[in-house]
Amino acid sequence: MAKKQEIPGFTSKRKLLFSEKTKPGKMRETGESFMDAGRLDDALEFFERCDAQDLTRHVARRAMEEGNVPLYMRAMKILKEDAGPDDWRRLAANAEKAGAFATAMAAYRSAGLEEEAERVGGLMPGVAAEEESAAEEAAGSE
Repeated sequence: MAKKQEIPGFTSKRKLLFSEKTKPGKMRETGESFMDAGRLDDALEFFERCDAQDLTRHVARRAMEEGNVPLYMRAMKILKEDAGPDDWRRLAANAEKAGAFATAMAAYRSAGLEEEAERVGGLMPGVAAEEESAAEEAAGSE
């Protein structure tokens, strides 16, 4: 079994990313190492600079499953693809399950589901309290 490549530290990572001498194969290999370590944002930095659409799609699938809206959006941007309403709905539902209410709300809005976005917004700590306080103030002024 081949030994897994160690992921580079900050300085080494920057040198690899921005050196004109870094070959696409090395970019892909290093990105895979970051992906294997669960550092998907770092992996995308490398995949963006080489021919790694397959690996970028893998990151997009993982982001979808995890409800990680920013990561999904970044992967789709690298792939130069737009998410459709069904993608946004699924992403929003997964983000909601993960407790990422703010990003779930944004994804529901991107899907055109304003009622769902409002519902999820009410689940966010502080938002429901603010709405309740505003309603009490409005009732008190009558």
